[in-house]
Amino acid sequence: MGKNVEPHPSVKPRRKIGWFAAIAAVPLLVGGMYAGFTTGIWGNGYASAPASEEIEQGSAPVQSTRETIVFPGTDGSQIVLPLQLTEADLSVDSDRSYIRSAPPRVPEMSYELSPDLKDKLQAVLVYRSDMPGGYLLLAPAGWEASGSVGANGSYGLTLMNPDNTEENLHYSDNAWACQGCAINNIGTYFPDQADWADEQGFTVYEPMSFDEWNDVESERDNDRTASYVTTLKDGFYQEGVVYYDEDSNDYVFRLLEFNLAQVPSIEDEVIQSSLHFFQSHHGPLNMETD
Repeated sequence: MGKNVEPHPSVKPRRKIGWFAAIAAVPLLVGGMYAGFTTGIWGNGYASAPASEEIEQGSAPVQSTRETIVFPGTDGSQIVLPLQLTEADLSVDSDRSYIRSAPPRVPEMSYELSPDLKDKLQAVLVYRSDMPGGYLLLAPAGWEASGSVGANGSYGLTLMNPDNTEENLHYSDNAWACQGCAINNIGTYFPDQADWADEQGFTVYEPMSFDEWNDVESERDNDRTASYVTTLKDGFYQEGVVYYDEDSNDYVFRLLEFNLAQVPSIEDEVIQSSLHFFQSHHGPLNMETD
């Protein structure tokens, strides 16, 4: 079912700034931003949207698949993927007007893709109406995205397979908020940390059953990444990558996980490319507006 997830040779892992640090209200360890941002145009040559416009609370999130994005191919070619733009649904209660921020400009990509993936992958850019910036993930082509933001600042994204709605890809990030959630998840997805989570008061009552679990080498002592495949249950299994980091006794936990049928509807190369991209950036590719 799954393969060990190893870092893509063309991308060096590097630290990123959390997308919603302002809401989480916790200091972040600042890392280098991804180099090569374009100036004034989208990846497909269209002019970007205006910086912002005032709108009323409750307006429906915007979704678009008009754009494209270019990745370098492993054979030296250019791989053009559809770019799905998704505005996250805010769960934070507010009765005031706010500013709708435009999607951030698309950076020049250095992550190499196989030409065989040209018609099988898409990029998904998620942004918020109330602050600049956004994040980017790779996902199976045609899967429909829906992003959300929790009241405590945590956020996530779900992509559904339109041909089998029980198959999906889910991303979640506690954004340095909800420390109990982060600690319990660390104990759940890193079995050797279950006793530690219990000592913190967040016992793992339902341990996960893994068919594969791989601890990916880390550059730092206080962060870890792991890839895994769970045991088949009721005809489905989960395959994903998890990452956590510690900063002054606070924790961030990020997960990207496929829920797949016993015989997946997508090729393993699509699964692995989506997970590799996430792993290479210790989460999604975060970006800011100019």
